Amino acid sequence: MSSSLHIRREREGMLLSLLATIGFAGMVVMAKLAYAAGAGVVMLLAIRFTVGAALAWALAARAGVARVPTRRAALVPLALGLVVYSAETALAFGALARIDASLTELLLFTYPALVVLGAIALRHEAASRRRLCALALAMVGVVLVLAGGHGGGAAAPTGVALALGASVLYAAYVLTAARVAQGLHALTFAALVATGAAIAFDVAGAASGTLPLDLGAEAWGWALALAVSTTVALAAFLGGVARLGAGRASILAMLEPAFACSLAFVAFGERLAPLQLAGGALVLGGALVLQLRPLRSLRRGAPPLPADHPAARALAHSAAGRGGVGVRAEVGRLPRARVRRRGDARAPVARR
Repeated sequence: MSSSLHIRREREGMLLSLLATIGFAGMVVMAKLAYAAGAGVVMLLAIRFTVGAALAWALAARAGVARVPTRRAALVPLALGLVVYSAETALAFGALARIDASLTELLLFTYPALVVLGAIALRHEAASRRRLCALALAMVGVVLVLAGGHGGGAAAPTGVALALGASVLYAAYVLTAARVAQGLHALTFAALVATGAAIAFDVAGAASGTLPLDLGAEAWGWALALAVSTTVALAAFLGGVARLGAGRASILAMLEPAFACSLAFVAFGERLAPLQLAGGALVLGGALVLQLRPLRSLRRGAPPLPADHPAARALAHSAAGRGGVGVRAEVGRLPRARVRRRGDARAPVARR
Protein backbone atom coordinates (compact mmCIF):
# COMPACT_ATOMS: atom_id res chain seq x y z
CA MET A 1 0.00 0.00 0.00
CA SER A 2 1.42 3.41 -0.99
CA SER A 3 2.12 6.03 1.64
CA SER A 4 -0.54 8.42 0.32
CA LEU A 5 -3.18 5.67 0.24
CA HIS A 6 -2.25 4.63 3.78
CA ILE A 7 -2.57 8.22 5.03
CA ARG A 8 -5.95 8.56 3.32
CA ARG A 9 -7.22 5.35 4.91
CA GLU A 10 -5.97 6.56 8.30
CA ARG A 11 -7.88 9.82 7.93
CA GLU A 12 -10.99 8.07 6.70
CA GLY A 13 -10.81 5.64 9.64
CA MET A 14 -10.48 8.44 12.18
CA LEU A 15 -13.36 10.41 10.66
CA LEU A 16 -15.59 7.33 10.52
CA SER A 17 -14.75 6.37 14.12
CA LEU A 18 -15.47 9.90 15.34
CA LEU A 19 -18.73 9.97 13.36
CA ALA A 20 -19.75 6.69 15.00
CA THR A 21 -18.85 8.00 18.45
CA ILE A 22 -20.90 11.17 17.97
CA GLY A 23 -23.81 9.13 16.60
CA PHE A 24 -23.88 6.79 19.57
CA ALA A 25 -23.42 9.69 22.00
CA GLY A 26 -26.40 11.46 20.46
CA MET A 27 -28.73 8.57 21.28
CA VAL A 28 -29.27 9.68 24.87
CA VAL A 29 -30.18 13.21 23.75
CA MET A 30 -32.54 12.08 20.98
CA ALA A 31 -34.26 9.69 23.37
CA LYS A 32 -34.96 12.45 25.90
CA LEU A 33 -36.20 14.76 23.14
CA ALA A 34 -38.55 11.99 21.96
CA TYR A 35 -39.84 11.56 25.51
CA ALA A 36 -40.48 15.30 25.76
CA ALA A 37 -42.46 15.11 22.51
CA GLY A 38 -44.75 12.41 23.90
CA ALA A 39 -43.09 9.09 23.01
CA GLY A 40 -42.99 6.32 25.62
CA VAL A 41 -40.09 3.97 26.31
CA VAL A 42 -41.63 0.88 24.68
CA MET A 43 -42.91 2.81 21.68
CA LEU A 44 -39.54 4.50 21.13
CA LEU A 45 -37.61 1.25 21.33
CA ALA A 46 -40.10 -0.58 19.10
CA ILE A 47 -39.56 2.04 16.39
CA ARG A 48 -35.81 2.13 16.94
CA PHE A 49 -35.29 -1.60 16.57
CA THR A 50 -37.92 -2.27 13.89
CA VAL A 51 -36.56 0.44 11.61
CA GLY A 52 -32.97 -0.22 12.68
CA ALA A 53 -33.24 -3.94 11.94
CA ALA A 54 -34.63 -3.24 8.46
CA LEU A 55 -31.80 -0.80 7.74
CA ALA A 56 -29.18 -3.21 9.09
CA TRP A 57 -30.48 -6.00 6.85
CA ALA A 58 -30.43 -3.61 3.89
CA LEU A 59 -26.80 -2.72 4.61
CA ALA A 60 -25.92 -6.39 5.04
CA ALA A 61 -27.60 -7.24 1.73
CA ARG A 62 -25.79 -4.41 -0.03
CA ALA A 63 -22.49 -5.71 1.36
CA GLY A 64 -23.35 -9.24 0.24
CA VAL A 65 -23.26 -10.69 3.78
CA ALA A 66 -26.97 -11.10 4.58
CA ARG A 67 -26.92 -14.89 4.45
CA VAL A 68 -26.72 -16.91 7.68
CA PRO A 69 -24.84 -20.22 7.34
CA THR A 70 -26.99 -22.33 9.70
CA ARG A 71 -30.25 -22.10 11.63
CA ARG A 72 -28.39 -22.18 14.92
CA ALA A 73 -26.19 -19.31 13.79
CA ALA A 74 -29.37 -17.26 13.38
CA LEU A 75 -31.26 -18.45 16.46
CA VAL A 76 -28.56 -17.63 19.00
CA PRO A 77 -28.21 -13.92 18.09
CA LEU A 78 -32.00 -13.65 17.74
CA ALA A 79 -32.45 -15.06 21.25
CA LEU A 80 -29.73 -12.78 22.56
CA GLY A 81 -31.55 -9.75 21.16
CA LEU A 82 -34.95 -11.04 22.25
CA VAL A 83 -33.95 -11.52 25.89
CA VAL A 84 -30.69 -9.95 27.03
CA TYR A 85 -30.21 -7.01 24.69
CA SER A 86 -33.85 -5.93 24.82
CA ALA A 87 -33.82 -6.07 28.64
CA GLU A 88 -30.60 -4.05 28.82
CA THR A 89 -31.93 -1.42 26.42
CA ALA A 90 -35.23 -1.17 28.30
CA LEU A 91 -33.35 -0.48 31.54
CA ALA A 92 -31.06 2.08 29.89
CA PHE A 93 -33.89 4.00 28.23
CA GLY A 94 -35.96 3.71 31.40
CA ALA A 95 -33.11 5.40 33.24
CA LEU A 96 -33.08 8.19 30.64
CA ALA A 97 -36.72 8.88 31.44
CA ARG A 98 -35.81 9.46 35.12
CA ILE A 99 -32.32 11.00 35.36
CA ASP A 100 -30.10 13.32 33.34
CA ALA A 101 -28.67 12.09 30.05
CA SER A 102 -25.10 12.90 31.14
CA LEU A 103 -25.43 10.95 34.39
CA THR A 104 -27.00 8.01 32.57
CA GLU A 105 -24.13 7.97 30.07
CA LEU A 106 -21.46 7.93 32.78
CA LEU A 107 -23.17 5.12 34.68
CA LEU A 108 -23.64 3.06 31.51
CA PHE A 109 -19.98 3.52 30.65
CA THR A 110 -18.99 1.46 33.69
CA TYR A 111 -19.69 -1.65 31.63
CA PRO A 112 -16.09 -2.15 30.38
CA ALA A 113 -14.92 -2.63 33.98
CA LEU A 114 -17.79 -5.05 34.58
CA VAL A 115 -16.82 -7.01 31.47
CA VAL A 116 -13.28 -7.35 32.80
CA LEU A 117 -14.62 -8.40 36.19
CA GLY A 118 -16.81 -11.02 34.54
CA ALA A 119 -13.96 -12.22 32.32
CA ILE A 120 -11.73 -12.65 35.38
CA ALA A 121 -14.49 -14.45 37.29
CA LEU A 122 -15.08 -16.79 34.33
CA ARG A 123 -11.30 -17.27 33.98
CA HIS A 124 -11.26 -15.86 30.48
CA GLU A 125 -8.66 -13.31 31.60
CA ALA A 126 -6.00 -13.23 34.30
CA ALA A 127 -6.35 -10.79 37.21
CA SER A 128 -3.32 -8.72 36.25
CA ARG A 129 -2.20 -5.60 38.11
CA ARG A 130 -3.25 -3.43 35.20
CA ARG A 131 -6.79 -4.84 35.10
CA LEU A 132 -7.24 -4.61 38.86
CA CYS A 133 -6.03 -1.01 38.78
CA ALA A 134 -8.54 -0.21 36.03
CA LEU A 135 -11.35 -1.83 38.03
CA ALA A 136 -10.42 0.19 41.13
CA LEU A 137 -10.41 3.45 39.14
CA ALA A 138 -13.80 2.70 37.61
CA MET A 139 -15.44 1.74 40.90
CA VAL A 140 -14.12 4.81 42.73
CA GLY A 141 -15.32 6.87 39.78
CA VAL A 142 -18.85 5.48 40.11
CA VAL A 143 -18.91 6.34 43.82
CA LEU A 144 -17.88 9.92 43.05
CA VAL A 145 -20.44 10.24 40.25
CA LEU A 146 -23.20 9.12 42.60
CA ALA A 147 -21.92 11.19 45.52
CA GLY A 148 -22.13 14.32 43.40
CA GLY A 149 -25.49 13.34 41.95
CA HIS A 150 -27.28 16.54 42.84
CA GLY A 151 -24.92 18.82 40.92
CA GLY A 152 -26.80 18.51 37.62
CA GLY A 153 -30.22 17.80 39.05
CA ALA A 154 -31.70 15.26 41.41
CA ALA A 155 -30.46 11.75 40.80
CA ALA A 156 -33.55 9.61 41.31
CA PRO A 157 -32.56 6.32 42.97
CA THR A 158 -34.75 4.37 40.55
CA GLY A 159 -33.03 5.94 37.54
CA VAL A 160 -29.58 5.26 38.98
CA ALA A 161 -30.52 1.63 39.68
CA LEU A 162 -31.87 1.20 36.13
CA ALA A 163 -28.69 2.63 34.59
CA LEU A 164 -26.41 0.42 36.68
CA GLY A 165 -28.62 -2.58 35.95
CA ALA A 166 -28.34 -1.82 32.23
CA SER A 167 -24.55 -1.69 32.56
CA VAL A 168 -24.52 -5.11 34.24
CA LEU A 169 -26.76 -6.63 31.56
CA TYR A 170 -24.71 -5.09 28.77
CA ALA A 171 -21.55 -6.57 30.26
CA ALA A 172 -23.27 -9.96 30.30
CA TYR A 173 -24.36 -9.42 26.70
CA VAL A 174 -20.81 -8.60 25.57
CA LEU A 175 -19.34 -11.62 27.34
CA THR A 176 -21.96 -13.86 25.73
CA ALA A 177 -21.96 -12.30 22.28
CA ALA A 178 -18.20 -12.47 21.93
CA ARG A 179 -18.42 -16.26 22.26
CA VAL A 180 -21.42 -16.90 20.01
CA ALA A 181 -20.76 -14.43 17.19
CA GLN A 182 -17.99 -16.50 15.59
CA GLY A 183 -18.32 -16.80 11.82
CA LEU A 184 -20.94 -14.07 11.34
CA HIS A 185 -20.29 -10.73 9.70
CA ALA A 186 -20.72 -7.77 12.03
CA LEU A 187 -23.67 -6.36 10.10
CA THR A 188 -25.40 -9.74 9.97
CA PHE A 189 -24.96 -10.30 13.69
CA ALA A 190 -26.18 -6.77 14.47
CA ALA A 191 -29.20 -7.24 12.21
CA LEU A 192 -30.13 -10.51 13.94
CA VAL A 193 -29.81 -9.00 17.41
CA ALA A 194 -31.84 -5.94 16.36
CA THR A 195 -34.50 -8.23 14.88
CA GLY A 196 -34.78 -10.11 18.17
CA ALA A 197 -35.06 -6.85 20.11
CA ALA A 198 -37.66 -5.54 17.65
CA ILE A 199 -39.80 -8.65 18.18
CA ALA A 200 -39.52 -8.21 21.96
CA PHE A 201 -40.63 -4.57 21.97
CA ASP A 202 -43.29 -4.98 19.27
CA VAL A 203 -44.90 -7.85 21.18
CA ALA A 204 -44.57 -6.09 24.54
CA GLY A 205 -46.07 -2.91 23.13
CA ALA A 206 -48.96 -4.69 21.45
CA ALA A 207 -49.74 -6.72 24.58
CA SER A 208 -49.61 -3.67 26.88
CA GLY A 209 -51.30 -1.23 24.52
CA THR A 210 -48.26 1.05 24.52
CA LEU A 211 -47.81 1.27 20.74
CA PRO A 212 -49.87 4.36 19.87
CA LEU A 213 -49.30 5.15 16.21
CA ASP A 214 -50.92 8.59 16.53
CA LEU A 215 -47.78 10.21 17.91
CA GLY A 216 -47.09 13.78 16.87
CA ALA A 217 -44.72 14.57 14.04
CA GLU A 218 -41.99 15.67 16.45
CA ALA A 219 -42.06 12.40 18.40
CA TRP A 220 -42.00 10.36 15.19
CA GLY A 221 -39.16 12.49 13.89
CA TRP A 222 -36.93 11.93 16.92
CA ALA A 223 -37.79 8.21 17.04
CA LEU A 224 -36.89 7.73 13.38
CA ALA A 225 -33.77 9.87 13.77
CA LEU A 226 -32.70 7.62 16.64
CA ALA A 227 -33.15 4.49 14.52
CA VAL A 228 -31.34 5.90 11.48
CA SER A 229 -28.47 7.46 13.45
CA THR A 230 -27.86 4.21 15.31
CA THR A 231 -27.54 2.27 12.06
CA VAL A 232 -25.35 4.92 10.44
CA ALA A 233 -23.12 4.98 13.53
CA LEU A 234 -22.80 1.18 13.41
CA ALA A 235 -21.78 1.25 9.75
CA ALA A 236 -19.33 4.08 10.41
CA PHE A 237 -17.74 2.23 13.31
CA LEU A 238 -17.27 -0.90 11.22
CA GLY A 239 -15.66 1.25 8.54
CA GLY A 240 -13.34 2.72 11.15
CA VAL A 241 -12.39 -0.74 12.41
CA ALA A 242 -11.61 -1.87 8.86
CA ARG A 243 -9.24 1.06 8.37
CA LEU A 244 -7.67 1.50 11.82
CA GLY A 245 -8.04 -1.88 13.51
CA ALA A 246 -10.33 -2.62 16.46
CA GLY A 247 -7.90 -1.30 19.08
CA ARG A 248 -7.45 2.20 17.69
CA ALA A 249 -11.11 2.56 16.70
CA SER A 250 -12.19 1.65 20.23
CA ILE A 251 -9.72 4.09 21.77
CA LEU A 252 -11.41 6.87 19.81
CA ALA A 253 -14.76 5.51 21.01
CA MET A 254 -13.80 6.43 24.58
CA LEU A 255 -14.71 10.00 23.64
CA GLU A 256 -18.39 8.99 23.67
CA PRO A 257 -19.18 10.12 27.26
CA ALA A 258 -17.54 13.49 26.61
CA PHE A 259 -19.60 13.98 23.45
CA ALA A 260 -22.78 12.82 25.20
CA CYS A 261 -22.29 15.21 28.13
CA SER A 262 -21.54 18.07 25.74
CA LEU A 263 -24.66 17.39 23.67
CA ALA A 264 -26.75 17.13 26.85
CA PHE A 265 -25.42 20.51 27.96
CA VAL A 266 -26.31 22.11 24.61
CA ALA A 267 -29.77 20.49 24.41
CA PHE A 268 -30.89 20.62 28.05
CA GLY A 269 -28.39 22.76 29.91
CA GLU A 270 -27.29 19.75 31.98
CA ARG A 271 -24.22 20.37 34.13
CA LEU A 272 -22.17 17.83 36.03
CA ALA A 273 -21.00 18.75 39.51
CA PRO A 274 -17.21 18.94 40.05
CA LEU A 275 -17.33 15.67 41.99
CA GLN A 276 -19.19 14.02 39.12
CA LEU A 277 -16.65 15.31 36.60
CA ALA A 278 -13.86 13.83 38.72
CA GLY A 279 -15.71 10.53 38.92
CA GLY A 280 -16.32 10.50 35.18
CA ALA A 281 -12.63 11.11 34.58
CA LEU A 282 -11.79 8.10 36.76
CA VAL A 283 -14.29 5.90 34.91
CA LEU A 284 -12.73 6.91 31.58
CA GLY A 285 -9.27 6.53 33.14
CA GLY A 286 -10.07 2.93 33.99
CA ALA A 287 -10.99 2.25 30.36
CA LEU A 288 -7.81 4.00 29.22
CA VAL A 289 -5.62 1.93 31.54
CA LEU A 290 -7.01 -1.15 29.84
CA GLN A 291 -5.77 0.29 26.52
CA LEU A 292 -2.21 1.07 27.61
CA ARG A 293 -0.73 -1.87 25.78
CA PRO A 294 -2.40 -1.06 22.46
CA LEU A 295 -1.32 2.57 22.85
CA ARG A 296 2.31 1.56 23.47
CA SER A 297 2.19 -0.57 20.32
CA LEU A 298 0.93 2.39 18.33
CA ARG A 299 3.71 4.63 19.62
CA ARG A 300 6.26 2.07 18.46
CA GLY A 301 4.77 2.30 14.97
CA ALA A 302 3.20 -1.15 15.03
CA PRO A 303 0.46 -1.88 12.50
CA PRO A 304 -3.20 -1.55 13.58
CA LEU A 305 -4.17 -4.22 16.08
CA PRO A 306 -6.83 -6.66 14.94
CA ALA A 307 -9.55 -7.32 17.48
CA ASP A 308 -8.42 -10.88 18.10
CA HIS A 309 -4.96 -9.70 19.16
CA PRO A 310 -4.47 -10.27 22.91
CA ALA A 311 -3.98 -6.54 23.49
CA ALA A 312 -7.04 -5.53 21.48
CA ARG A 313 -9.34 -8.18 22.90
CA ALA A 314 -9.76 -6.01 25.97
CA LEU A 315 -12.03 -4.66 23.30
CA ALA A 316 -13.92 -7.75 22.21
CA HIS A 317 -14.82 -10.53 24.61
CA SER A 318 -12.51 -10.15 27.58
CA ALA A 319 -13.03 -6.54 28.11
CA ALA A 320 -15.74 -5.50 25.82
CA GLY A 321 -14.99 -5.77 22.16
CA ARG A 322 -15.93 -3.57 22.66
CA GLY A 323 -6.30 -8.93 25.93
CA GLY A 324 -7.50 -5.45 27.54
CA VAL A 325 -11.07 -4.24 27.56
CA GLY A 326 -13.53 -2.58 25.36
CA VAL A 327 -15.80 0.38 25.33
CA ARG A 328 -19.38 0.93 24.42
CA ALA A 329 -18.67 1.89 20.89
CA GLU A 330 -16.90 -1.37 20.18
CA VAL A 331 -19.26 -3.36 17.98
CA GLY A 332 -17.23 -6.45 17.74
CA ARG A 333 -14.03 -8.04 16.76
CA LEU A 334 -12.45 -8.89 13.43
CA PRO A 335 -10.39 -12.07 13.23
CA ARG A 336 -8.10 -10.67 10.55
CA ALA A 337 -5.67 -7.78 10.80
CA ARG A 338 -7.43 -5.93 8.00
CA VAL A 339 -10.44 -6.25 5.73
CA ARG A 340 -9.19 -7.15 2.25
CA ARG A 341 -12.50 -7.32 0.44
CA ARG A 342 -16.20 -7.02 1.00
CA GLY A 343 -17.40 -9.60 3.49
CA ASP A 344 -14.14 -10.09 5.41
CA ALA A 345 -15.27 -8.40 8.63
CA ARG A 346 -16.56 -11.16 10.86
CA ALA A 347 -17.33 -12.24 14.41
CA PRO A 348 -18.93 -9.01 15.64
CA VAL A 349 -20.45 -8.02 18.92
CA ALA A 350 -23.43 -5.79 18.17
CA ARG A 351 -23.44 -2.61 20.12
CA ARG A 352 -25.87 -0.27 21.62
